Amino acid sequence: MRRRIWIGFLLVVFASIPALWFFRSYILRPSEAGFRIYSLQNNVLLISDADVLSYNWTSQEMTITAEASERLTEMGDLYSLTGFVIKIDGEEIYRGIFREYTMSAVPASPRICILFPSAFFPYQSLNYGAIRMFFPFFQPPSDQPVNNAKIFQYFEKISKPKY
Repeated sequence: MRRRIWIGFLLVVFASIPALWFFRSYILRPSEAGFRIYSLQNNVLLISDADVLSYNWTSQEMTITAEASERLTEMGDLYSLTGFVIKIDGEEIYRGIFREYTMSAVPASPRICILFPSAFFPYQSLNYGAIRMFFPFFQPPSDQPVNNAKIFQYFEKISKPKY
C-alpha cells in the first residue's frame, strides 16, 4: 500500500513537470530589471537598456541599436498605439505616446511624447537611430527633474555613455 502511494506521488510530480514547463510563461513574470519601454496596448517590450547605446541628458535623446530602430519601424502604425510606459527596475517613470516631429497633438503633462525617428530642430533632419523624449510646448512636466534623474542615474550605474 505504501509503495502505491509513493508511486502515485512520483507520477503526479513527473506529470506536473511538463505542464509547468508548458505554462511557465503564464506562471512566471518576465524580468522587469533594467530600463524598459512597454506598449500599453499589448505589453510588448519595445525598447530595453540593451537597445540603448547612449543617452544625451541635455537633449533627452537616446541612441538606439539598428535592431531596435527596425523593431519600432515594423510595429506598423506606432503612432496609433494607446501609449507606452517607461519603467526602471519595474518602477513606472513615465507614460506617453509616440509622435513624429510633424504631429501637433501632444499629450498634456505629466505624459510625454517620444519622437521616433528623432528630429533635430530647427532643421527637422530625421534620425532613425535615436528616440527623443519630448515634452509639451518644450516645457518638461513638474516631475521631469526627478524622473529624468532616475533615468540618468540608471544609465550612469550601468555605465552607458552619456553626454
